[in-house]
Amino acid sequence: MSNSKIIRSIEHYNEAVKYENSKNFKLAENLYFKAIQNNPSFFQAYYNLANIKKNKLELKEAVIFYEKTIELKSNFIYAYNNLGSVLKDLGQIEKAEQNFKKALKLNPNFGEAKKNLNSIFEIKKLVSIVKPNKTSKNHLNLISNINTFQMSRNVETELINELYNIRTEELGRTSFLNDARFGHGYCSNFKLFDISSQPIKKIKEDLTTIMQEAVKSEIYIKESFFNILRSGSGTHKHNHISTFDRNFGYENQKFSLTYYLSVGDQKASEPGVLKLYDPEKQFLPTDGLLLIFPAYQLHSAIYNGEKDRIMIGVNFYSLK
Repeated sequence: MSNSKIIRSIEHYNEAVKYENSKNFKLAENLYFKAIQNNPSFFQAYYNLANIKKNKLELKEAVIFYEKTIELKSNFIYAYNNLGSVLKDLGQIEKAEQNFKKALKLNPNFGEAKKNLNSIFEIKKLVSIVKPNKTSKNHLNLISNINTFQMSRNVETELINELYNIRTEELGRTSFLNDARFGHGYCSNFKLFDISSQPIKKIKEDLTTIMQEAVKSEIYIKESFFNILRSGSGTHKHNHISTFDRNFGYENQKFSLTYYLSVGDQKASEPGVLKLYDPEKQFLPTDGLLLIFPAYQLHSAIYNGEKDRIMIGVNFYSLK
């Protein structure tokens, strides 16, 4: 290969990185392809191209480029890790696990790969219990709103006190990817119900009973957490369906619960109204309000009151 081609390849690559950083992914893709045409061994160009495909959810193409990256550079741990993530989203669990293990074999201290490998164990448990039913329809026990289960539950002071004692992360500094939460406040990890204290055990038991009644089925709890929101916080428009859920056929079996323990300051200009979309509905929370809705439904909220707003969230699957 001539030096001129190598130089042109590097120039195209550097320009592509600039466009990728400015989120002009189409131009970045074209330039990465030009870099590869001039230097077919340019593994970093293949890797960056794979990342773009991954972020655009063009997962099958991402697999091809990650595999080519690994073919050219067999010790590239990030390529193994990202390939594993894509394969997981495609529902190819065993292959995903193999790639996370390859990354960890190359670097046993690779924290992201460890986290991803743990998620594989959780997914294996999920798919062994929840059988995807692609023909199922949303079957919430409707109470007062289409596709929304609504009720009230008394809030124990002990529960609120317990949440303030649990380790949290600051909103805006969370380690969770694609976190829809923003602003000032605190949040837990997604394993709240793993805590063995009596207040947490009780709320887990009560909410489990309520969720089962709402969907008329046994359930599998995927995530449980709490948020303590302060002025200038909330959640961007989002839902709780992952790429894995879509590819595995879980969209109509997954639901989200929101339980308001303390609504804070409702006289604020943004009192934390929960907005649901398609169909559009709005709920001004009250202390003890509990809502369950399909996880695929987009929702958002903004809160700027001076008092803390505290809520518990659960994402769960119906077994039928």
